[in-house]
Amino acid sequence: MAMVAGSSSVSSVCHKMVQLPHVCGLCLLFRVWQLLALAPFKFSSRNGAKCHRWMTLSAVFRWLLLTAVAPLILWQSASLYDATNVRHSDIFKDIALGTMAGDVGVSLALLGLNIWNRRKLVDLMNGLSRLHRHRKLSWWGTSLLWIKILLSLYELLCNVPFLQRAGGHLPWSQLLAYGVQLYVQHVSSVFANGVFGGLLLLLASLNQLEGENLGVAQLLEEEKNHLRLAQKFIKTSEWGIFLLVIGNFVNILANMYAYMSYFVQEHGVPLTISNYCLIVTVQLYALVLAAHLCQVRHNRLQQRCLQQGYLPEELTPDQAKNLTPFPLVSPAGHLKFGVLGLFTLDNSFWLFLLSYAMNFIVIILQFSLENMKRTKI
Repeated sequence: MAMVAGSSSVSSVCHKMVQLPHVCGLCLLFRVWQLLALAPFKFSSRNGAKCHRWMTLSAVFRWLLLTAVAPLILWQSASLYDATNVRHSDIFKDIALGTMAGDVGVSLALLGLNIWNRRKLVDLMNGLSRLHRHRKLSWWGTSLLWIKILLSLYELLCNVPFLQRAGGHLPWSQLLAYGVQLYVQHVSSVFANGVFGGLLLLLASLNQLEGENLGVAQLLEEEKNHLRLAQKFIKTSEWGIFLLVIGNFVNILANMYAYMSYFVQEHGVPLTISNYCLIVTVQLYALVLAAHLCQVRHNRLQQRCLQQGYLPEELTPDQAKNLTPFPLVSPAGHLKFGVLGLFTLDNSFWLFLLSYAMNFIVIILQFSLENMKRTKI
């Protein structure tokens, strides 16, 4: 008996160790959200998420403070380019300051939106927590989540060489402003990681449902619950996703312009700009791809419900045999990650962004070559 108890305890410990990377990634994301005031509420595994007055007041105070000092931070950060010995063109300075101001504005808007929608966030967090008790991330999902987190960390650490070179002769006010600016800019990256983690959890649930042998009634109940949670996820985060997608896409285009301008004029490759564009592009595509896969898997789940002989209550078997359009016999409704009714996060939207970016590159090259010809004349 003692040997059986010992082996069972060892197996339970090993099972917990195996599940540790899956749980730690999502838990780390949530704690970072709380640290940055993106999740202004309390959470415990026993009681779930609840709004707390002091946490809300603390988040509001931090948001007001950051909003008030944002112009000063941008002004101090702009003076860094004049304080360093690095030669920058006017175009590079304007683009750098514009993207900096855009990142700070998007991050402050995300903080304000999460404070305003804190009750919806609490409801969504409780739903995701209940889902996470029964559904775990796969090893592929966990690997992608950690890669996304490490990419955000790498993007933050790319600023270390600049601080090492210029930190010795810069005043403390500029260094402090630069640090606060990095803190505010990192909020949007952490928000994107949280949305990506939620999408991976929804995707893992759909993949596991697809592999389980459930009855029609149970499968329909699971499908309805998943659709309800996914729609709640979309409604809660659509404004944040809109700001994130538009902000990142504009930053990519602006940095591409700076990249092509530097390449044409200096005949070199700016590694800082290329690394930034690559990281932001990969992160944006990961978000769109996860949303697209969730929609595809949910459509598969609906098809499985129909194949198992699902019959709506309002239809008789004779009516169901007739040619009935698919939305009428759909188990619940189509899952679409629509953002404010403007676009849907799927592969077609990504192809639209990619085609727009390619046209922008062609225009930049033509404009740069024309300027080169004029300067030579």
